[in-house]
Amino acid sequence: MHLDLAKSSHSLVLMSGIASIILISCLLIYRYVYPKKTIHPVILVFLISLLPVISIFRPGSYESGDLSFHTMNTISYYHMLFGENILPRWTPEFNVGYGDPFFLFSYLFPYFIGSVFHFIGFGYLLSIKLLLALSFILSGLTMYLWAKDELGEKAGFVSAIFYLFAPYHLVDLHFRVTIAETLSFAFIPLILFLVKKVITTPKIYYIIAGAVSYGLLILSHQIIALSFFPIAILYGLFVWMMKKQKGYKELFKFFVTLCLGLLLTLFYWFPILTEAKYTQASLSKNLSIFTPLPQLLYSPWRFGFLFQGHHGELSYIIGYTQLAVVIMAIYLLFKGELPKKLRLLLLFTLLFFFILFFLMLPIAQPLWRIVPLLNYFQFSYRLLELVALCTATLAGIVVTKWNNKVFIIILCFLTIFYTILNWGNRRNIPEINDAYLINQLHTRPESAMTYMEPSSPIWANLQKSHLRTYPKSHIQILSGSAEIKELSRTSIDHTYIINAKSNVEIKENTLYFLGWTLLVNKQPHAIFYTNPKAPGVITFSLSKGLYEVELKYQDTPDRKYSMIVSIATAIFTMLLLCFSFIKAFQKKKNLPYKKPKKT
Repeated sequence: MHLDLAKSSHSLVLMSGIASIILISCLLIYRYVYPKKTIHPVILVFLISLLPVISIFRPGSYESGDLSFHTMNTISYYHMLFGENILPRWTPEFNVGYGDPFFLFSYLFPYFIGSVFHFIGFGYLLSIKLLLALSFILSGLTMYLWAKDELGEKAGFVSAIFYLFAPYHLVDLHFRVTIAETLSFAFIPLILFLVKKVITTPKIYYIIAGAVSYGLLILSHQIIALSFFPIAILYGLFVWMMKKQKGYKELFKFFVTLCLGLLLTLFYWFPILTEAKYTQASLSKNLSIFTPLPQLLYSPWRFGFLFQGHHGELSYIIGYTQLAVVIMAIYLLFKGELPKKLRLLLLFTLLFFFILFFLMLPIAQPLWRIVPLLNYFQFSYRLLELVALCTATLAGIVVTKWNNKVFIIILCFLTIFYTILNWGNRRNIPEINDAYLINQLHTRPESAMTYMEPSSPIWANLQKSHLRTYPKSHIQILSGSAEIKELSRTSIDHTYIINAKSNVEIKENTLYFLGWTLLVNKQPHAIFYTNPKAPGVITFSLSKGLYEVELKYQDTPDRKYSMIVSIATAIFTMLLLCFSFIKAFQKKKNLPYKKPKKT
């Protein structure tokens, strides 16, 4: 096994090295053939970002990480979204077929994109790989977009390189395979860019684009969106303070943007706030992992250049060139030779860097217990995504001061190539394909139980044997005598004909959660879920007779009303956009006619 891993790792590094040499050679040839033409930084960022994603498209799934898990989730999501034409809330395959409100609490946008890719015609596994690759590539482009606007073209390029090749970014992409965090990397710089445009440019479509972008970040990863919110607020205030002519109108537009983003996604995050207390996740109030100081500074494998150990252990380091630019930035701050705006941005970024750095250390654990909502972060090292944003910004600021071509090339070269051992998961398993994962999802969902427990109902004891083995049938008789015929079954609607020959107690093998309702002959009927024989599972009683029984998963009032608000906000946003286009068209139409000048 270790020999196979060694061969796989060596071949992966060889492949990455060959791809890098080919790219460098092509750039040198272009430079030789067209010495007076420069390659646009956007093209350069795009080409460089391809290097770490090439390995993603090897056949099969990964030996480590959550690629298979997310693919199985996408299979379930796709079936409900395009097969049953419903917004996925309940996940019927989880908990060995007893179900789970996983999609009520999990991120939605990554699975939506994966489902759309599959709907177009790509395989499930390939759809998730495409999502990972596009998220990584777009993150570099959006970072360049914002940093260029804030710091200039060269600084924008350097910031994009630092953001792409931050060690945690590569760990997320290849080792943890967190599709949500990887996607959120692309939205953060885009939101900062739009925040600045909202405050400095009086255009309605910037407000709408900013609201939609922040909304998509929330739907991509609610924890990252929450932790990024203070940065977005303070950056908006910073941009406003830097304006020569300040007015409260710009601040109003900025806060409208954030409010629209929150209201557009109210249907998603409000039920989480109101119903999360009924899940297993609410039982744990402590973070699972804090990162010791040495682990943030140095990786213990391959002289510090490998971020995953031989047994799947992960290193959560900030990065070596990243720490170097932090030191350079501190030097620039104390030297005091930067323009006022740049010096304030530097101070703002350094302050956030050290706050985030402190929050990841074990010494900060008491603070996590005091501050509301922080206890849902699970892992303090998630803040490394925002640390990557800070170090990328600092790198851009540093090169605005030391704008030397050789320095920039060396800095970018080191940042890229010290991470080359981490440009792919150590080993692919070609035998894991779509057919294999579909079979796993429907016949062995217990294989991923550890990932499903947090969203399971609080009243279900998941260690009990009846929730660890697949039920023999969807419905069972606990006591009495009856004939049962299943008429139809979808993920959220189970219909039976029950001929009870005596008083009977029935167990429908679905975990109860808020929203499940029972109709007996079209009339509401009582549901029990505290039966000691099957705690957490839906049971009900019937007297002697013939019944049509329907078990339906419906929206609770908080889900229903929050959805109404989100839909109303979406309609208002579309009308606002239409009004903006009409106003712009009328303005253009009413411009005075100018005769062309005679030549």
